[in-house]
Amino acid sequence: MREIVASELERIGDERLEMVTITAVKVDGSLEHADVFYSAMSAEEEGRSEEVAEALDELRWPIQKIVNREVRTRKTPQIQFRPDLVLSSALRIDEILRGMSDRGELDDRVPLDSESPEASTKPGEPEDQANPSEDDGTHSE
Repeated sequence: MREIVASELERIGDERLEMVTITAVKVDGSLEHADVFYSAMSAEEEGRSEEVAEALDELRWPIQKIVNREVRTRKTPQIQFRPDLVLSSALRIDEILRGMSDRGELDDRVPLDSESPEASTKPGEPEDQANPSEDDGTHSE
């Protein structure tokens, strides 16, 4: 359903929604309602969040018709657009932490993510394997 909504928004081509991304769709267990989460970071920065919300509300029924046609289920959930606040909240937290770090208010022993040695470790990879030295102590004979 996320792909259907995203491609339909792209096809419609409304200028107000140029930098809007559909991030997730959460459908309730009864298949009656679907929350379609969107991110509009540039619109937020430009103070156009309300404009984006209004545009999505205007397009809800035309998009609903497409979803009804494309989704092959007994029931098609009614879509409702909701802003995805996760990314903007994470960016705000990062901004606060960087400001505190710049002012010397953070403990220097706690690195920010980009400075963390774990940042170079791949998921599931032991830390001592992340940056192996040329001589790892094993010799083939």
